[in-house]
Amino acid sequence: MTAPRLEVRSLSKTFAGITVLSEARLEVRAGEVHALIGQNGSGKSTLIKLISGVYRADAGGEVFVDGERIGTPVDPGRLHEEGLAFVHQDLGLIPDLSVSENVRVGRHSTNRFTGWINKAKDAAAVRESLEFLNLGHIDPETKVARLRPSERVGVAIARALQGRKRGGGVIVFDESSRAIPHEALDDFYGMIRLLTSQGTAVVIVSHNLTEVLQIADRVTALRNGRVVEMGLPTDGLDEGALTNLVLGRYGELDDFAENMPSEAREGGIELRGIRGGRIRNVSATIQRGEVVGFTGSVDSGLSGLGALIAAASPGMRGSIVVDGTEIPLESANIRRMLRAGVAYIPQDRHGEGLATGLTVQENVTLPHLRTRGRSWWTGAAWQRAETEAVLRAFDVTPPNRNAVIATFSGGNQQKVLMGKWLLGGPAALVLDDPTQAVDVGARSAVLRATRQAAVDGAAVVLCSSEVDDLAAVCDRVVVLEEGKVLTELSRPFTADDIFSAIFHSTEGADR
Repeated sequence: MTAPRLEVRSLSKTFAGITVLSEARLEVRAGEVHALIGQNGSGKSTLIKLISGVYRADAGGEVFVDGERIGTPVDPGRLHEEGLAFVHQDLGLIPDLSVSENVRVGRHSTNRFTGWINKAKDAAAVRESLEFLNLGHIDPETKVARLRPSERVGVAIARALQGRKRGGGVIVFDESSRAIPHEALDDFYGMIRLLTSQGTAVVIVSHNLTEVLQIADRVTALRNGRVVEMGLPTDGLDEGALTNLVLGRYGELDDFAENMPSEAREGGIELRGIRGGRIRNVSATIQRGEVVGFTGSVDSGLSGLGALIAAASPGMRGSIVVDGTEIPLESANIRRMLRAGVAYIPQDRHGEGLATGLTVQENVTLPHLRTRGRSWWTGAAWQRAETEAVLRAFDVTPPNRNAVIATFSGGNQQKVLMGKWLLGGPAALVLDDPTQAVDVGARSAVLRATRQAAVDGAAVVLCSSEVDDLAAVCDRVVVLEEGKVLTELSRPFTADDIFSAIFHSTEGADR
């Protein structure tokens, strides 16, 4: 039998006496797309870092490429020689450099006597890689910042292909589709199919179970640091089956709005003709005690709405009324909205939501120091008590208030971010795609907390492209089109009703 293109045997990793990955196995065949799935904290990232040489594995594990043992710890330099390449979440491109400079970084053609870079030779090598990916129209001297999203993906793949025998090697896409807009995903998948048709093996690490079913031939699932299923063919599987692998049970979303009823009450937040970016004119009222969702297609302007409501976007117009007090957006800022009781949970939890170099306790309590502490004394007891309450309420793992937030999985980081703002009992809570790139277990916890905020008396605005999330927690859903309100749905509605309304079917529009 032909040896697997990539084989992992008994890889384990222990940090400070805690085993985070135990006896992991993986077999990837030439010419296949192999998906790696699991909750945040399941061991997926650890496994990839062991294979790529970022982490040193515990004694006893082995890694093979085409049947040849490459040893542990894995030497990153040898990985390239063996044909392994990695494309990470942010694609790793430098926008201000040219396509050629991005593709050839670290592999420039140089004169052995002068050390000067042979730009013509580099450009020819880049053109060859781009033409293979059907991207021959791209000028190698073009700045990456000027490329379309699908072209940037192609540049990242072209770099990964550098120096590799056509049809050989393994390319690992570590949550790479997160950085790709929806409209560019088909191009991305097309490039993957082109690679595998030539014999290259592709590994995708993904939280998106729909994507896994669409693109993967086989799947390996991890749970609690162990491989629970290796190389399972995806033919005949559905999202329920994959969820069962990830969680150990079938994970249908609860109807939180039905199971956690809340009555609308006086006060809340009113949007009056807000404009900015692709939002042209949006007005709506969200009362305390209810969750109102906002959604729409890719071109609807939805992605900028949450930041506008929180006064975190340039060029804002219109006004926000919070519990009867009107705030003109032209003169508003984040600090003023916070004083008014509007808490905002942005889509980018790393860049905008959390200070990842600080501890859990510091992140949770930082926004509340002025109101709970004094200028000469911040108070230790309340910080400890409140942080531990957040850890318990959201089932954060590990439940260590002194741990640095960067060491937590994405789902647990999102739980901390939710707890950070719910701690203050906001008048209004604005969430921007809060379940993006979190595992199915954390997703349920985030949605439950969203509904609980309304039960506790907040006016909740949920901006989301996930129709299942909206159906599970919302009392009403406002559908946007080209920056304006298209229609509004009131319960009862289903995810299919919301989807139909987004795409203008008569059934959805008439509700």
